[in-house]
Amino acid sequence: MGAEKLEQALPFWPAAMPRAMALAYTGVAETQLKDWERRGLVRFRPRGPRGQMIAPRVDLDAALASLFDGEADDAGAIEFD
Repeated sequence: MGAEKLEQALPFWPAAMPRAMALAYTGVAETQLKDWERRGLVRFRPRGPRGQMIAPRVDLDAALASLFDGEADDAGAIEFD
């Protein structure tokens, strides 16, 4: 299922999601998601139906936010002496 179809089917994302849905939710590449897992930012656990591996949305949100931490949010800010 493509990201557009998921957005139509799921106007509100669930609190935890399997890998394919997590990729659609975050919009990152599989390699980025694997990097987050390696670094311990996102952990998939067997908590879904029939032991399906799912990750909490809050972990995905935090990992996604970490991609933008340290960026020059104030690049256009005016500094006063």
